[in-house]
Amino acid sequence: MFLTAVIFIIILGLLIFVHELGHFLVAKKSGVKVEEFAFGFPPRIFSFKKGGTNYSINLIPLGGYVKMLGEEEDIDKPGSFHAKSPWVRSGIVVAGVIMNFLLAIILMTIGFTVGMTPLVSDPATMGGVKESRVMVTYVQPDSAAAKAKIENGTILNGFSSPSELQTFTRANLGKEVDISTTYNSQTKLIKVKLSENKDAPFGVGIVSITKVKQPIHQAFVTSIVETGRSISTLFSFLGTIIKNLFTTGHPGEEAAGVVGPVGLFNFTGAAIKLGWIYVLQLVIILSINLGIVNILPYPALDGGKLLFLVLEGIFKRKVIRMEIENAIHMVGFALLIILFLLITLRDLNIF
Repeated sequence: MFLTAVIFIIILGLLIFVHELGHFLVAKKSGVKVEEFAFGFPPRIFSFKKGGTNYSINLIPLGGYVKMLGEEEDIDKPGSFHAKSPWVRSGIVVAGVIMNFLLAIILMTIGFTVGMTPLVSDPATMGGVKESRVMVTYVQPDSAAAKAKIENGTILNGFSSPSELQTFTRANLGKEVDISTTYNSQTKLIKVKLSENKDAPFGVGIVSITKVKQPIHQAFVTSIVETGRSISTLFSFLGTIIKNLFTTGHPGEEAAGVVGPVGLFNFTGAAIKLGWIYVLQLVIILSINLGIVNILPYPALDGGKLLFLVLEGIFKRKVIRMEIENAIHMVGFALLIILFLLITLRDLNIF
């Protein structure tokens, strides 16, 4: 539990830092004065000032922010965010999302260089060296696997497909066999007394997982393509939820896949048990998700701010007064917090 908590905080910290770093770097490059670069939400733990910017670490590691001069006020003096053109401001706003996608590409390149399961693509369509194994997804109560204490997420080494495992177990009905397993990053040989029931001699549900290993230059190209396909898949997923809300008034079964901090914590624990490459894969998925969620045209998110800036750029003036726009973002943020709490309560099975 302690290790999971530490890695969970490190993952959140990395994703938030990279996102806010994007805003920070582009703001600095654009000549905007950054008053504060903060990790986490207050209360503040400690801070220091350098180059006119206050760098702070806050207690709640569930967010972060870059505070720029003139971001929420009508200030036209040099170094003000407000004084820059709508298109320069748009670049600053989308920089965080772009950094999240770049992080996913970099980490995915590392993953495919050492060997990783693709997020959305069929491994059969990809080049490189492939290694297929099977993973346990269900253990039937009182089965041979249950008696051998095999758990969900266990890798069964030596079998490249479900059919290979089935052929092996049916050829050894009623016998005691040795099966190499990997669980919680530990590989060991387990003795299993198979049942004589030819329909379920082992008593597990399994899936085939195929790792793809490529040279770094090929892995980089693959990562760009895989990130693009992942973004498309996730937008399609969100589109289905929104469509269901408007047509049926209910988000549908797809919404069950949306989790909050508690769900992410559980996913982190499960990934740690499977091995570091699965932790890497989780970070990649979360980084892409964070980028997509932030670019949605919703108040308080980067996408909501971008929408107002695009309208300003098109009409050559602010469409909505800054005070009203700030109020809209505040309401949007409050609604996000409520949604955040509701998802957390659901993850805790409170309702």
